[in-house]
Amino acid sequence: MAVKEKNVEKKSRILEYLKESHKWENYVFLLFSVIVLLMGSLILSGALVVKEDFWLIGSHPEVFAWVLVGIAIVFTLYALYPFFKPAFPELKKITWLPLGKFIGNSIRVLLFLTIFALLFLLYDAFITQILARIF
Repeated sequence: MAVKEKNVEKKSRILEYLKESHKWENYVFLLFSVIVLLMGSLILSGALVVKEDFWLIGSHPEVFAWVLVGIAIVFTLYALYPFFKPAFPELKKITWLPLGKFIGNSIRVLLFLTIFALLFLLYDAFITQILARIF
């Protein structure tokens, strides 16, 4: 009797590794993406200057900065996704308010925040005037 060998499909170890969730690697990836986002923002604001004679990006630093910002935003979202992934099924379990009540409550909160912001601006104006007269 001949023994038949089963055709076992070999799984790629690289694909298995990529499918797993690696928490610390996500932290490092998130840190790098935030640093790249900051670098792009600094180039756009003019705080970080690229030399004119720098190859390929020296003549168009703003385009390079926007590419950096775009890539960094995508990578930041990619790095944050595993942290928020468990929350998505939980959001389906929530009983939400009807739309009318939700909008009414949102308007109340925004009105409350606006009043407090104006109140603090008024306090700032009065304190600035008082300090200007004292000193």
